[in-house]
Amino acid sequence: MSSRAAAIEAARSLARVVSILPSAENVSRALSGITWSRPSSEGRPDPYMLKVLRFLSDRIVSISEREDPWSAPEFRLFSEAFMLSGEFQEAVKRGVALVKPRPGSAALDLHSGPGVCLELIGSQWSKLIAVDPSPYNLELVEERLRGIRVSNYELLLGDCEKVASLVRDPVGLAVAASPVNWFYNINFIVNRLYATVEPGGSVLLVAPIEKAGEVNPLLPFILALNGRAPPSRERLEDTLLSEGFARVRVREGELLSTIVAVKP
Repeated sequence: MSSRAAAIEAARSLARVVSILPSAENVSRALSGITWSRPSSEGRPDPYMLKVLRFLSDRIVSISEREDPWSAPEFRLFSEAFMLSGEFQEAVKRGVALVKPRPGSAALDLHSGPGVCLELIGSQWSKLIAVDPSPYNLELVEERLRGIRVSNYELLLGDCEKVASLVRDPVGLAVAASPVNWFYNINFIVNRLYATVEPGGSVLLVAPIEKAGEVNPLLPFILALNGRAPPSRERLEDTLLSEGFARVRVREGELLSTIVAVKP
């Protein structure tokens, strides 16, 4: 089953409402760059991902009209479902496999959404920290962490602008993976994560990066939400290196790529 094929199929639903979106021009341009025909090697659309993205497409107009679309109940439902998909879970697991837990250090999830990432890495770190601009998301994080019997955690209301001043613990791993990150400038996220992570610590990013000559089929959805267009792999690598990170490793998936880097 193919997540990419599912996103392309779901984008057909988005195309039917594009004319009434505030960002109609940008979304139309992104849709025109999608290769609609599917090679036989790609496989059939993943039914779960197709359902999740059609859910978003059906509600995207009302979500995009909000000043804080990441706090819309419909977007929070989408975000949690998207993060439970095989595509997302595998992307996070690829990154976690590249990071060695640091004794006495915390794992931080920036713009955590419902806390799916912290649930995946919960048993490996001495403390978990969630930072999110939505108090409702933080409530979901707490429910999720209690469900896996994690007791040493901290929930902080804020975003990438405040994260470095909010966090007091040494951070050995900083994750930026949830769809909430689609609304923020990746350069600024990387800058704030560098200021937050301790020397020797790592960052783990999960993002729908653009490939040369190819439109990521998640791009029209992100633009329709008034989010930020994802960077290319080369731009993201350059951003990490210019900020001061080293040992940048990229693992590409169908829709989402995993990027891990170390702060010297």
